[in-house]
Amino acid sequence: MFKSPIEWLKELIHDLVKEFADAAFSWLKIYMINPTDFEKYGFVGELYNWVFTISISIGIMFFIYNLFKVLIQQMGGYSQRGTSEILVKAITGTLLGIFAPFILKEVLLKLNNVWVEFIISKGINVDTLAKMITYPDTAGMALVITALVLAIMFLILAIQYIIRTGELMVLFLFSSLAAVTSTNEDMNIWNVWWREAVAVVFQQSFQITILWLIFNQIAGGKELKDYILACGLMVIVIKGPGFLRKFLYSTGTGKMAVGAAGGAGKMAIYKYAATKMIK
Repeated sequence: MFKSPIEWLKELIHDLVKEFADAAFSWLKIYMINPTDFEKYGFVGELYNWVFTISISIGIMFFIYNLFKVLIQQMGGYSQRGTSEILVKAITGTLLGIFAPFILKEVLLKLNNVWVEFIISKGINVDTLAKMITYPDTAGMALVITALVLAIMFLILAIQYIIRTGELMVLFLFSSLAAVTSTNEDMNIWNVWWREAVAVVFQQSFQITILWLIFNQIAGGKELKDYILACGLMVIVIKGPGFLRKFLYSTGTGKMAVGAAGGAGKMAIYKYAATKMIK
């Protein structure tokens, strides 16, 4: 039977929608519609042990360098830092280096997973998401093209989650190294690590929540306006990681965390010193 160019094009787009959707949802099922789990990447833990050893060595070098720097500045009469501050920062950096992986895996990821599991329990899964790009056979060309755009957006989202997995591995591997740099004034990357960790971890919570809102908003609608609305909201989902980073970098969350840790370290040392003096 002879097909018109429009019918042929609709079949082609239908096949593209199916291919993109199959790839997207198979990846989303692995990387997004499940709580984040580091345990299946055993080799990461082994590599982390090597990086941790290097980090401790670098931390010792930073401590010696900063100590000599302060002593030289004190001899010249222009030092703005004391040896007690260097000691406090060295202790704080060491503690952060030890506990940074725990903070990432057992605190941030666990909090994220609690929310993700809650949203999943409300009915978000691959099957429900797949319904968002289905359309009747009698659909017009505009609706078919919009469904294709939506399928491509889901594919982009799936690729984002493959990238997120790699980012989490890098953040975990270099957590201790980032922590020991907090002892420095010039080479401190802890603030950056903290913000990136929060943004990457809670990217999943943010995006899966918006997906739940999208699914409930269109509520199985099959009209063109429903697909256009879904596409518009999907733009927000895809831009989620950038939005979180912008928010965190504008609020100074990393500095607050480091400041709190440093303050706690100072208080502990001062209390210890006061106890010794009383005795």
